[in-house]
Amino acid sequence: MELGARPTHPVSLRDIAQRQHISLDYLEQIMPALKAAGLIRARRGAQGGYMLARPAEAITVYDVLAALEGTLDPMMCLSSGMQEPQEQSYEGHGPHGEGCGASGNCAVQEVWQEVKRAIEVVLKGLTLAKLIERQQHLYGGPIRTYSEHEIMRLVVLN
Repeated sequence: MELGARPTHPVSLRDIAQRQHISLDYLEQIMPALKAAGLIRARRGAQGGYMLARPAEAITVYDVLAALEGTLDPMMCLSSGMQEPQEQSYEGHGPHGEGCGASGNCAVQEVWQEVKRAIEVVLKGLTLAKLIERQQHLYGGPIRTYSEHEIMRLVVLN
């Protein structure tokens, strides 16, 4: 969201780390995955930093999470070479893959497939642009985290 909020200006990792109160080391670790997925690009030099590689309207939350986390399978039985089941009735047996001994015979696995599909529908339907717009509309500005000092001050004032 930090990069999407300033699409024409490179943003330094140090700036993001300071604004969001997150580790610069952490940001340095996740940027290669985002770059490899074609979501961001780097600009070198004094005015350098990171920018989105595509418009925020063309990047979904699913794209970002898949780049950082890999598969979004909610249960292990859906991973490791498992195939998506075909649409089927509950009476039928569908191809679930070879990674689980109960594949093709497990109503619970079918439920987890439904959960996975529902999660993907939500995440693929939400673009970075929509998320930034939601943030602006509901909260009046960019995401802002608080430092420990600011949190203590808020607690004391309340």
